[in-house]
Amino acid sequence: MRSRLRILALAGIFAIPVSAGTLDTTQLGDLQLEYARVTARAGYAGAPLAARVGFRPGDAISLVSEYRIQQVRYQVNPGDRVEAGQTIAELAGPEIHHFITAYAVTGERYETARKRFESNRELYRRKAIDENRWVEIADAYYSLQLEYEHMSHFRELLREDSADPDRILFTAPAAGRVIYDRSAPGIDEGGELAQVVPDDALRLQVAIAISQVPAPASLQAGECELALEAIGGVAEGFYRRAWSAPLTADCNWLPGEEVMVTPYYQRTSYAIPREALLHLEGQPAVFLRTGNSLDVVPVEVLGYSGGDYIVACDAPLAEREVLASSVSAVQGILLGLGGE
Repeated sequence: MRSRLRILALAGIFAIPVSAGTLDTTQLGDLQLEYARVTARAGYAGAPLAARVGFRPGDAISLVSEYRIQQVRYQVNPGDRVEAGQTIAELAGPEIHHFITAYAVTGERYETARKRFESNRELYRRKAIDENRWVEIADAYYSLQLEYEHMSHFRELLREDSADPDRILFTAPAAGRVIYDRSAPGIDEGGELAQVVPDDALRLQVAIAISQVPAPASLQAGECELALEAIGGVAEGFYRRAWSAPLTADCNWLPGEEVMVTPYYQRTSYAIPREALLHLEGQPAVFLRTGNSLDVVPVEVLGYSGGDYIVACDAPLAEREVLASSVSAVQGILLGLGGE
């Protein structure tokens, strides 16, 4: 049976360009027509993504040695968590002992320069010493102040073993995970001893396709759910690097661990039975019921959930009914191919 087809001017209403039409259900003969009510959703889960536990550039504390160190004996394993002040490594070699001596000498020189600076400042105000003399005193003081403070940053991390003064221990400046990867026995001047990643710096890193709009709002794996906090503005091939919020107690992963996560997208979407979907001119659509009429409404398939398709549509579908049986037969009638 061939049905009278009334073409609707929907091309300007819907973004997906399919030929839209309407069928009168009273002219569909004995076809069994069953309908499903459309459920609205605030978002949907996408295809799984590979994620890696890491930290953003700049989040880790870099621990740099001021002097060459001949030997470093690490007291913790890479990735171990340490508390502030906990020993990370034992440092050995004459250079590290020379640094401790140099630091003490610099401290004495700085204290002498400070006292000289303080005692002469009032004399300079009273014009008791000339300006050149005062500039010489001030320059010596400020130069030693900068040198001493610079050395102090490294010295504060060193601790001498009370049982063995020759044993110099290098300690953590903050709580977090210790990261290091060294094959050589020593460290050159200015070399990095280790990194400490604070507890609130570990995150998930994922690659988001440039074409993916909108980007995921959050990532989920088991009981762990994290908001997507930052997306890079520089392309790496076809992707952009993105970072989650810091790991929580439910996200018990190790630095460098790779996990599969489910992205969650915040976008108005609808759940429809899989059998309700048809394809017209290569584009997905549904038959939307309005009284005794079935309107062809184009949709965009976003994903799957159980036995349903998750779709987006420019027209509001919430609580509306879509055809969920005899869809192929009705589509054949629409195209003038006859029914069942």
